[in-house]
Formats: sequence, structure tokens, C-alpha cells
Amino acid sequence: MRLVWVSFDVMGRRCAEASAEAGGDVVGIATLPGPIDPARSGQCAFDDVAERLGAQLVETVDINAEESIAAVRALRPDLIFVVGWSQLVRDPFIALATEGVFGMHPTLLPRHRGRAPIPWAILSGLAKTGVTLFEIVDATADSGPIVGQQDVDIAADETATSLFEKVSEAHVQLIRTFVPQLIARTAPRVAQDPRQASSWPKRTPADGVIDWDTRASYLHDWVRAQTRPYPGAFTYAGDERLVVWRARPIDLDGGVSAGTVVERRAEGVVVACGEGGLLLEEVEPEAALDRLPVGARLG
Repeated sequence: MRLVWVSFDVMGRRCAEASAEAGGDVVGIATLPGPIDPARSGQCAFDDVAERLGAQLVETVDINAEESIAAVRALRPDLIFVVGWSQLVRDPFIALATEGVFGMHPTLLPRHRGRAPIPWAILSGLAKTGVTLFEIVDATADSGPIVGQQDVDIAADETATSLFEKVSEAHVQLIRTFVPQLIARTAPRVAQDPRQASSWPKRTPADGVIDWDTRASYLHDWVRAQTRPYPGAFTYAGDERLVVWRARPIDLDGGVSAGTVVERRAEGVVVACGEGGLLLEEVEPEAALDRLPVGARLG
């Protein structure tokens, strides 16, 4: 069958390659025009993948635009996959694929639909998440019939970086398993139970601000949930913005105002929190740690 992929991120790139390895004929890849935007988490180029697979590259900022629909229609797709794309596809686009349009969401649907699922999984304290391959039948988000799912365990010290990699591998495994079934027209489609549905809200880079009145144990979660490839948790030292990529909680007696640098160590600086302290081990700009004396106030 003729496959078209719509994606701008590294998960979609890996899945497109896996679908070809699983027997799909990838005839087109729709993606964002370059250059790579550092503000888009995980964005990557697809030029080399398209060339290697013999697929036509369609660049667009709006997959539902008439010119985008015309370009994809000309590829005569049987199956379309929308993975790692920030727009919902609408009915005219969905109608292009004779065998269906499919998406993937990094949770165990119908739970946790919506945005920023990897940061939210860590911030919510989940011990397990997963990835769901589902059919897109209308313009609502993450609600179509489920084709397959794969569980992903979340370690107690999981970071967004490590969970992103686990989730990426689960995406690929689902593609390897179910693309042959979709091609053979034997893949299941199980309706989601709306009574079990829940949703996570969108997050923006500004949502990563650190509130030093929070307990250090939760600020540890706050930092690791938003580290690379996401924009990162951040604070301010005067007018300088500091992104905190890595930190860990430590025991600290009270009596010091939250946000105060109370100690310098070889690993970084210790900042008083609402309860306990947070050792900042990696920040950006890196030199900022050297400029933070004991007694400095963050926030």
C-alpha cells in the first residue's frame, strides 16, 4: 500500500523509516519547511529520509490548506500517518486515504488525551504510561478507534530525556507490529470508552517558571519533567534568565527565605525551597553558576 507520513519531529521520522522496513511503500512525507525552529521540541529535517525512501517531500505549515490537500491527493495514498504534528487534521484531509488516517499518542488512550504528555506523565507521578496507535476518523483529538497500544514504565528518577527515548522506541515497535496488519487489512479497531477519557492541558515555555516556595522534592520533578528536548524549567537571577536542566533535592534546615542560595558545592549551588533545598547541577548559561554567591536571591 501507498503510505504518506505527516510529521516534523524525530518520533515521526523514526516511524516513517520503520513503516518502510515493515513493508509499506512510503510515497510522500509532509513536513514543515526549514530551517529547524529551536522552539519546537524535537523538530528535525526529513529531506534525507524522503530521498532514501524515494518519497516526495511536501512542505507546509498548514496540512489542511487546499494546496496541501492537493499535493497529498496527487500521491494517491492508501494509508496516511500523522505523528508529531501540532495541527488536527480535518475531514477533507481525512478523506484522502482510501484505507484510513492514523495517529499516535504517547499515553494509554482514552486516558490523558491532549498536549505535553511526556512532561505531564512525570509531573503527575505516573508509574506507567504508553503509546497508542489509533485511527483518526474526525477532527477531534485522540478519540478514534484504537489499533494497538504498548506500555512504557516510568522510573522513579525518569527525566523527559529518557522518557522521550522510551516512548520513541514504543512508537517504532507499534509501527513494526501493526503496519503489516494495516496493509493486510487485518488490524483491529477498538472504540474508545469515553467514560474513561481524561485530558491534559497545553503547556507553554512560560509554564516552566520555578516557584521556590514549592517543596524541593516536587521541584526535582518539575526540572526533570521539562528538561531536554523540552524548553526547561527556569528562574531568574536579577534580570538573567537561568534554565535549569538538572537538579536534585537535598535535606536543608528551614529558616532561610525560599529562593536564597545557601551553599556552594563542587556539583553546583544549593537553593532554599519551601521545604528542603535544591542542588542546581546544570544550568544555562553554564557560567551563571559561578556568578551566584551565597545569599543571592533567585526568582
